[in-house]
Amino acid sequence: MSLKKSLLLASLGTFIEYYDYSIFTLFLPFLAPTFFVGHSEYDSLIMGFYAILIASIARPIGGIVFGIIGDKFGRKVSLLCSLYGIAIATLLIGVLPGYASIGVYAIIILIGIRAVQMLCFGGEYSGAGIYVVEIAREKNISFIGAILTAMALIGSVGASLVGMGLTALNPIHPNWRLAFIIGGIIGLITIFFRQGMSESVSGHDLNQHINLSAIFTNYRRQMFAGVCIGGFATLPFTTVLAFINPVLKTKNYLTSFEFMLLQFSLSIIAVLVLLSSGFIADRISPHKVMRQASICLIVLAIPLSLMLQSMLIKWVIVAEISLVVINEFLLGPSNAYLKQLFPVQCRYRGVAFSFCLGMSLVGGLTPVIENFLYQTTGYMASIAIWLIFVSLMTYISLQITKQDAKF
Repeated sequence: MSLKKSLLLASLGTFIEYYDYSIFTLFLPFLAPTFFVGHSEYDSLIMGFYAILIASIARPIGGIVFGIIGDKFGRKVSLLCSLYGIAIATLLIGVLPGYASIGVYAIIILIGIRAVQMLCFGGEYSGAGIYVVEIAREKNISFIGAILTAMALIGSVGASLVGMGLTALNPIHPNWRLAFIIGGIIGLITIFFRQGMSESVSGHDLNQHINLSAIFTNYRRQMFAGVCIGGFATLPFTTVLAFINPVLKTKNYLTSFEFMLLQFSLSIIAVLVLLSSGFIADRISPHKVMRQASICLIVLAIPLSLMLQSMLIKWVIVAEISLVVINEFLLGPSNAYLKQLFPVQCRYRGVAFSFCLGMSLVGGLTPVIENFLYQTTGYMASIAIWLIFVSLMTYISLQITKQDAKF
């Protein structure tokens, strides 16, 4: 099978994964009151943040589960299984009764379904990233890995377009269930095409299995880097899309349509920067590009947080664009960089678990921690503390694994 076809089939699943992931975030201000009863929409939103945090625990577990499948039975089998779970879980969210119908069971079931979704996310993105850079055979692997990640963001763009359409039809109560049903159906269709994927590793490599305890013992430095890179990869984007913009929407700084339009515009910018990052990394090395991105956020965290503090839309947008650009410059070469840190026999487990653990810890904690800092201090600028901490850890992890990456 050609590289282009393999890349397309892997990317389709990643598109669906991030469409489904983004739909939940985009429609959280509308979905939260259906499942979480609070004194205000803002209270319901905050309960939604905690639901995301609880469900996100499943993501690194998924990295282990699907990593074992991918390292033992092949990348194709793992990627098919993960996509089945994502598609079915998304459909179920679309038809799940709310709190008014079944009470607290609605909350429990929603968190359970979201956890299954996150479990499968744990195998999908990292697995697809490993698959495409293995298929590429060292040829422009940063750019090819960035294309895979760009499809994730295009999934976010697709989710934003659906969100814009539904909020344009009904700005007050958009039909968020329809967005989930669409995602589930497209996912099931994609499974049919993905069955034609070729395998990216040989049977010999799959037979040379490294047990899980040996991975944790012998690759601690690499695992730490995976956690930090996974965390940074979601930090600025989650800050913008899952915390700042929902708060602005809930506090009526943005209309429903403006909220969706802003999310859409930021996703488009992210795709362009991501591809540029991968292209540049193939010429000057992934390590240098990713290191500079981590330094940028350390230096700019306070100025950008002060822009957010102003609550003036023009400065908020400048700060959000800057955060997204920094995010994508680190994320673009990450598939290529992480591939080099682990041998093929344990690559799926090592990358998927560590990257997903970072995404879950930082992605799940970011809205909660940033809201805590905001509510405790009364200043939006206080979120700079969290941004600097994660960025500093990422910079350190890149420095200690520099010699492990064979570029």
